[in-house]
Amino acid sequence: MRVARADDAAAFHALVIEADGALERHAESPDASRATLERVERSLAGEASDAERGYLLLLEDCASSEIVGCVQLVCSIGLDQPFYDYRLGRIVHSSSRLQSWRCHDVLYLCNDLTGCSELHSLYVRRDARGMGGAALLTKAAQLFIATRLTEFAPRTIIEMHGVRGADDTSPFWEAVGRHFFKVDQRGAERLVAQGRKAFIAELMPKHPVYLSLLPESAQATVGGIHPEVAALARLLERDGFHFENHVDIFDAGMVLEAHTHTLNGVANGREVVAEEIDPAQGAGSWWIAAGEGAGFRVSAADGVLIEERLRLSPDTLRRLGAESGSVVRVLGAA
Repeated sequence: MRVARADDAAAFHALVIEADGALERHAESPDASRATLERVERSLAGEASDAERGYLLLLEDCASSEIVGCVQLVCSIGLDQPFYDYRLGRIVHSSSRLQSWRCHDVLYLCNDLTGCSELHSLYVRRDARGMGGAALLTKAAQLFIATRLTEFAPRTIIEMHGVRGADDTSPFWEAVGRHFFKVDQRGAERLVAQGRKAFIAELMPKHPVYLSLLPESAQATVGGIHPEVAALARLLERDGFHFENHVDIFDAGMVLEAHTHTLNGVANGREVVAEEIDPAQGAGSWWIAAGEGAGFRVSAADGVLIEERLRLSPDTLRRLGAESGSVVRVLGAA
């Protein structure tokens, strides 16, 4: 894992196209990909505004130098354009005269998460899955946050892809969003990727959405997640994320939240000195981060920790762009 550079624009754009909508925050144009990397450069240089500050980490195949995955970190969401989601709540209807009451689950359109930090666009190319890439992306993001903690908000969120049917459509979108837009769900997501978010407030219903009025197929998806991201959700929950009754406005997928300073990679990472010695018997598994800013890198590797010194192979140090005697941040992989 490393921080994206300006010359990664073509490779990142190819990843956005291959994702075919999975990276819904990114417009599918070369100019948009270049703009993302320019924001990363400004952020690293301390020249980005609070509204645009963010970073892009890329997963690189060391053997082929191909970019096979990514994750984006935004320091503060909703400062330039509103960030919308639904908050799951309840309304009680009661009548003392009839001695009757009903409790209804409802969704409120809100901006509650404005100002939070966010992880999004976490994606691994299909032909590179099953090799720990998603775990490396999540751990690298947390270890990077730890190096620039003052730039990130007290809370961090990540939106999970919601449930879809066999025809790849969202039952929740069909029950709610489709009635208020002239475009399909993918079309609405493309508008958001292009920065045209005002239409959400203009077109979405302003009043609470009663779940009991929706088809059962749509009700069942609220706060759910797509089966393809179930394993990722479990990883995130082990690292400190949890569900706090916020869901995505388009597919009602759950929004996971965490206190940034308690994230596993932030709270439990420690700095040690790297030693170029091939690990002997008894080596442990580690997530290892080296460098800062544009030189930040993360790799999973075996190493032997003795006091405050971590013995690593020459190949591991090479991947990290580090050398013997360098200070590295480590997190146990167990």
